[in-house]
Amino acid sequence: MQRNQTAHSKPLSRRQMRGFSIWFLSLSMLLLGGLLMLALRIMPIYAEYLTVRDVIVRAAAQHDSETQPLADLRVRIAKLLKANQVDDTSIDEIEIYRDRGFIVVDANYGKRFPLFWILDGVMKFDDLVIKTKSKGRT
Repeated sequence: MQRNQTAHSKPLSRRQMRGFSIWFLSLSMLLLGGLLMLALRIMPIYAEYLTVRDVIVRAAAQHDSETQPLADLRVRIAKLLKANQVDDTSIDEIEIYRDRGFIVVDANYGKRFPLFWILDGVMKFDDLVIKTKSKGRT
């Protein structure tokens, strides 16, 4: 008797050793489908976050506090959000104020989205606080 075989086992035939089993293939497809579904739910939300961040940074960098009031910055951000078709974040949710010589634009927000059945996902974007040096009024 060979060393690798026990008395109760038969050698595997060539047919049994060939390819993936149906269970392994089904499980792999289920896992791949779940990951694809998760990516398709998360990517649009993350892309919109990148757009909001770009709009806030661009508007804050172009704002001249010596000649323009904060209301102009608010209007500029609102126009950029509308032009970039950002629907989840409105100008009412963005706080713009002066603090110790800085102009602060606080656009932190969170987004809840359905994953499947009764399970929801939540993404929080809390790094959208932009401070720019106020050159004019304080």
